[in-house]
Amino acid sequence: MSEPGPTVSEAIQTERRRLLIDATITAISQFGLAKLTLAKIAKIAGLTAGSVNFHFDSKESLLLETLAFLTRELQESIDEALFLAGDDPADKLLAIFDASLNPEITEPKKMAVWYAFSSETHARDDYQKICGEQDRKNFQITRRLCEQIITSGGKQDAMNPRAMANANQGLIDEIWQEILYAGEGYDRVDARHVYVSFLASVFPWSFEMPSAPASANAALSKKDGTLKIVRAGPEHLKKVSPLFDLYRQFYGEAPDPKRAKGFIGQNIRQDHSVVFLALDEKGKALGFTQLYPNRCSVEARPFLTLYDLYVDSKYRKSGVGHELMEEARKYAKKVGACRIDLETDIDNYGAQALYEELGYKRDEHFYKYSLQIR
Repeated sequence: MSEPGPTVSEAIQTERRRLLIDATITAISQFGLAKLTLAKIAKIAGLTAGSVNFHFDSKESLLLETLAFLTRELQESIDEALFLAGDDPADKLLAIFDASLNPEITEPKKMAVWYAFSSETHARDDYQKICGEQDRKNFQITRRLCEQIITSGGKQDAMNPRAMANANQGLIDEIWQEILYAGEGYDRVDARHVYVSFLASVFPWSFEMPSAPASANAALSKKDGTLKIVRAGPEHLKKVSPLFDLYRQFYGEAPDPKRAKGFIGQNIRQDHSVVFLALDEKGKALGFTQLYPNRCSVEARPFLTLYDLYVDSKYRKSGVGHELMEEARKYAKKVGACRIDLETDIDNYGAQALYEELGYKRDEHFYKYSLQIR
């Protein structure tokens, strides 16, 4: 006779716990550990604070379970990769790296959780209790694999397995940190190329030097003439409206070229907004930003809302977004605006990194409210 499966109530509770863990991951990435509250976690999960206490005794127990969940997820990924890699130590070493760079395991918001626990003093003991044993286990596996590779090349007298394992782990840690700051736009293909190049440099008898990966988008700049930023007028509507339609799709709207063209065309013709358009040397439209003029009662001065920023996916990480933001800053200064306001999704880490690099500060003092009018 088969064992009875979970009841409906148990399944719901399991799903709620998983929902709260996901919300905690998002909340930590947004607020850090110091400013994290159950109310913030509950809001992200779409639940009440009381329902959080029903599933977890305290905020601390929820935090620890979240870290334990990520630890299990990573270890299961590594264990499976090692099993599938076979017996060759070189294949196993590369498998550990690939498992450690799995996009589902190392998405930026999960990286934020790892670093929050390992970097904040009061959380380091918790990190060691939950992750310490796993870290030591994986290091010993890596050291043993390095030792086997060194022995296969007859380099026992010239190379130290522990030193090689430390270098290997240090490179993975550096890549994890880069993912945290680069966000969704992080180039994992290039990271793997760098890692395999490292292995080929130190273990040439076990790894071949890889061919250079397809080059990333070349940097575009106004200074060298490869990029031009113009204020969009009616004559640019055919170029900017398809980008505006793609921008709306990015935020979940269905494709609607006619509506996109009508809306942004009216904004441009009637000066409802200011649109800056990025063009390459041949006049191809690469991206745009749209600013709406507003007035601040407290400062008794105008300000701008940067509502839209979009770069064609083929031209991201080439400096287009940076140049568009810089053009917006120059325009704000020209018209005497006291500030530029903007919003972005809490998990849009690439955009957040750009804004913070340019000096934008995240508001932590005011709540944003919205009333949907139907």
